[in-house]
Amino acid sequence: MSKKRKHAHQEEEAGEAWLLPYSDLMTLLLAVFIVLFAVSKIDAQKAQQISEEFSKTMMDKNYNAQASGGGGGGGGSGSQSGGAVNSKLEGFFGEYELKKLEELKTEIDTKLHDGEMDQSVSTMIDMRGLVIRLNNAVLFDSGSAKINKHENTLAEVAGILNTTDNYIRIEGHTDNVPISRSSYSSNWELSTARAVNVVTYFVDKCNFPPDRLIAVGYGEYKPVGDNNTEEGRSQNRRIDIIVLSSKYNNLEERLVK
Repeated sequence: MSKKRKHAHQEEEAGEAWLLPYSDLMTLLLAVFIVLFAVSKIDAQKAQQISEEFSKTMMDKNYNAQASGGGGGGGGSGSQSGGAVNSKLEGFFGEYELKKLEELKTEIDTKLHDGEMDQSVSTMIDMRGLVIRLNNAVLFDSGSAKINKHENTLAEVAGILNTTDNYIRIEGHTDNVPISRSSYSSNWELSTARAVNVVTYFVDKCNFPPDRLIAVGYGEYKPVGDNNTEEGRSQNRRIDIIVLSSKYNNLEERLVK
């Protein structure tokens, strides 16, 4: 009689067979998590880059210089970078408003050139609007907030700006050298007093509507040049007269209502 063939007992092997697909599943999950982590890091970097580019566009002085096409009497730039900047400004303002600001800039540039002031005063267009930048030495003695120079030029600029309906922001700025011989105890106070005095001059001498004027003093805290050099400190000592764009106008109107 033939003997029955004994089958090998394979219960132990069958019990471990699940390890292979389980390890494959874990490997796939690990790969998925790595991909998701990498994608999230890329998005974060992109978001940071966009934020930095926006801040740079809003405030960077080199961008402002490109947008202005040069100094006070400078014309438009024909370079590729100048065209790109103009395209950005047009996208921000709209073609109509940008054209109005450029026409206003040209009119003021002509006045500055006729008054031989285009070496001391510059104009530019940035995201805030039209910026008319005067070195403090054009209007004030050192450490003083009293306007005693070039009043006629200031009056002519005020007359041109009074033809617009925009809000006008007057900003006072200084370098970072501490006050030593002045009736003001800090650069912040001095810059604010200078801005207020320009506003007062516009109202009292030029019949400018006071409700369209804003005075701001930044002291040394909004530099456009390097305070470690004399040239940079000279650039930082300034008055900025800004014809605010419609976006800022709308903000001001909402604040006063």
